[in-house]
Amino acid sequence: MQVSVAAYAVGRGTPDAAALLYFASNCTNLVGGWVYGAWRHGGSPRRHQATAAACLTLASLPLTFLGAPLAVGATLALTGLAVPVLLILATVLTESSVPRSVLTQAFTWGNSASAAGSAGAAAIAGRVVDTVGAHGGFAVAAGAAVVMTVLAFGGLRDSSPHVAKPSAPAETTARTAPPPT
Repeated sequence: MQVSVAAYAVGRGTPDAAALLYFASNCTNLVGGWVYGAWRHGGSPRRHQATAAACLTLASLPLTFLGAPLAVGATLALTGLAVPVLLILATVLTESSVPRSVLTQAFTWGNSASAAGSAGAAAIAGRVVDTVGAHGGFAVAAGAAVVMTVLAFGGLRDSSPHVAKPSAPAETTARTAPPPT
């Protein structure tokens, strides 16, 4: 998003507008994290993750074609609501799925993967922006959101209590050879 927002503002001849667009997104980041943290929610974190990823995808897709700065700013504000929720849920799911003895290591791997993913996405978005413009960069972000949504819903299916578990093998009677004569 960062590369695409800057490219969008520069492409419109208003590079200073990038700061206002970031402001809109970052303010809603604060609100999204605060509201989700204050909400006494039921349901599984995996369901919340899938829902938040789907919301991020739906909010990101219009950025691939919107042109008016106010519309882009409002849409970036919507994407900003989902990001902190996804970060919170990544922490919750990590904490619930690894032994406590390796929790710090798991968080380190998660943070490193996130940083590597952001760097790779920025490089790809930069190349796409140079080729087709800011809307192409926004398409990279929307594509990443789609992949995240598919993975999140796949995680729901894998963790569903309705998934059939393999049954224990049937006991067999041990056959012994007759004693030697």
